[in-house]
Amino acid sequence: MEVIELDTDFGSTFSGVLTDERGRVQAIWGSFSTQVKYGSSAEDHQFVRGIPIYAISEVLDKIISGAKGSLLLINGIKRPMPLNRILEAELYPTLLSKARSYGLSDDWVQALAKKDPIRRQVLRVKGCLAGSKAERLLEQNDMLLAINKVPITCFRDIENACQELDKCQGSDGSLNVTVFRQGHERELVVGTDVRDGNGTTRMVNWCGCVVQDPHPAVRALGFLPEEGHGVYVARWCHGSPVHRYGLYALQWIVEINGKLTPDLETFVDVTKGLEHGEFVRVRTVHLNGKPRVLTLKQDLHYWPTWELRFDPETATWRRSTIKAVDSNVA
Repeated sequence: MEVIELDTDFGSTFSGVLTDERGRVQAIWGSFSTQVKYGSSAEDHQFVRGIPIYAISEVLDKIISGAKGSLLLINGIKRPMPLNRILEAELYPTLLSKARSYGLSDDWVQALAKKDPIRRQVLRVKGCLAGSKAERLLEQNDMLLAINKVPITCFRDIENACQELDKCQGSDGSLNVTVFRQGHERELVVGTDVRDGNGTTRMVNWCGCVVQDPHPAVRALGFLPEEGHGVYVARWCHGSPVHRYGLYALQWIVEINGKLTPDLETFVDVTKGLEHGEFVRVRTVHLNGKPRVLTLKQDLHYWPTWELRFDPETATWRRSTIKAVDSNVA
């Protein structure tokens, strides 16, 4: 993310907005957190930066103008939430002086410097989000030079190119990207993804662990198990069956009693058939790709299976019991 930094340090206790002389909001003054390494250890470091308002205003303009999308209740009024087209790749800037040492030609260095004489940078690929259309085409350390033969130097250039695709009738949602890879210039047709921006809208609590579809921060790590990606353990509860038997967070549940659980709906269907006190064989895959098999004893009395769903009609979360010891399947 490109952010705004001020010469004056106000500390990390202030939040709000940055405005121009006429009081128009230019950025959200928001809090960030990162880890700073000190030798073999790391400590959390909090800092405040400005998030350019265009990231919000462009979406807001689409909502006000009535762009296509699913309806969501906002301040008592149902409005269509716009779909956003994005290139699901994690990028970082590299100075042109350093890019030249990697073999980037003088012609491209001059073209990128002319396009953006202030930044004088080129974007490189750090990784792609797992399950994205860009995952199999872009590789780590690729330099993104141009889209449709137009030089690009910053994140905004890519965002604008993605938005232009929606304005073109008959577009297949792909970008013609010029990349520099291992000393050679290549032309790639890279697909983009459309997201609704709603984030997590459903979670299930089973045996004391919270499972959900993997959110973008998880997919940004670049790994999804081959068996599917819809049953990610995001959290566990102390004293629960998963705690006692060692089923912790940061992993996927890919199989229950020999039955594959490639998505959340299948997982719910499989766990509905499990009874109170039954021993369950669970196969998992960790974030690092390592598989594991464990057995736990289900307790539907103290730890019933329930779910939370976001209801866009009322803009509220609804909780419902899926299975408990004293009730039938909901």
